[in-house]
Amino acid sequence: MKKNLTQKLNNYKIKIATFFRPNRKGCTLQFVLWINYTTKCGIVKEKLMSNDKKNLKQSNNVFEEVGQENTSYNRKNVDSIKRLIVIAALMVCVFPVLFCLYLMVRMGSIERKLDELAYKLESGLYIQSEAEENVQDVVQETHDGNEILAKDNNDTNLLAEASESENVFEAEPEPMIDSSGDSMEAPVVEKNGKKVYLTFDDGPSEYTDELLDILAANNVKATFFVVYNDDESLWPAYDRIVKEGHTLGMHSYSHIYDEVYKSEESFINDVESIHDFIYEQTGIDSKLYRFPGGSSNSVSSVDIQSLIGYLYDRGITYYDWNALSGDAVSTGLDATQLNNNILDYVRSNEGDSIVLMHDIKNCHATIEGLQSLIDTLISEGYELCPIDSNTPLMQHVKFIPETEE
Repeated sequence: MKKNLTQKLNNYKIKIATFFRPNRKGCTLQFVLWINYTTKCGIVKEKLMSNDKKNLKQSNNVFEEVGQENTSYNRKNVDSIKRLIVIAALMVCVFPVLFCLYLMVRMGSIERKLDELAYKLESGLYIQSEAEENVQDVVQETHDGNEILAKDNNDTNLLAEASESENVFEAEPEPMIDSSGDSMEAPVVEKNGKKVYLTFDDGPSEYTDELLDILAANNVKATFFVVYNDDESLWPAYDRIVKEGHTLGMHSYSHIYDEVYKSEESFINDVESIHDFIYEQTGIDSKLYRFPGGSSNSVSSVDIQSLIGYLYDRGITYYDWNALSGDAVSTGLDATQLNNNILDYVRSNEGDSIVLMHDIKNCHATIEGLQSLIDTLISEGYELCPIDSNTPLMQHVKFIPETEE
């Protein structure tokens, strides 16, 4: 449209120029026409200017709309970016915290499992090689003795009886009982211990009363190396142990290896805490101790000799073991298997046997087999005793005074 108007304006200019030629007559008429053409030209210019303004206004409106759309789009982009930044910040801050918490829980679980494994290894493997050697010696010497008896007497009956003696599970002589009903000390059996000390660690538990009932019914005294239990309903068991004539020893206050063996100071605090707790419950100033995991444990961060030295200075005697049931090594063993483990050690030990068992909630098989174990030991001539000041020391690691190092 603008092009057409411009062309018309040019045509008007040509016509005006033609009217004002000198050879033309009628100047007045030409002047009138010129005025008319000029007016038309003004109208055309106004139309052109009006159209330009409309186009400019429309262009401005379009630019404003585009600008608003761009502003809205940019605002949405900024909001999206802000949300992404917030989410990223939360991920950076929250995820590491959650991951650290997860690792802490896992580490705690792994440490507990490592402590249990270390305890099992220290309990089960320390005396395994010694016991196997003793068993082999007993079997070999018994076999040699059988051959001599067969050769000298040439009596098949004697040979059969000697062969039966190799299987100590089959021959169970009747226990010797005096008029009062108490078991009498049987004759000394060569290569077998004369006395057996039943010891129970980690109590009291929900089974302690049941355990004490069995011991009382058989008039057998045992030794309990106890820990602190925050279940106050079990606290009367500490006093019952003492009142029924059993020996009460210290084991640990927390029984958490990382805390007990973190430093010499932490070990001393643990010993003093369980000592004071026992005294509060029973009035007994206990001087008997068993290291958590034994004196040969491999989890202590402190030289065990320094810890033994502290006990020595306090007049505290520590005892380990040379026989065990394995109830803490595997909770899947039944009563018969646990008793067989104990009897294997006891029968192969040359001297007395200190038996390690546990008084904890996941070891009820120990309680189930206790009566049968007592019957078998008594029938084979062993005297069942509690640990006291006359009990021979059984220590995996001996104390070495500094002057002798």
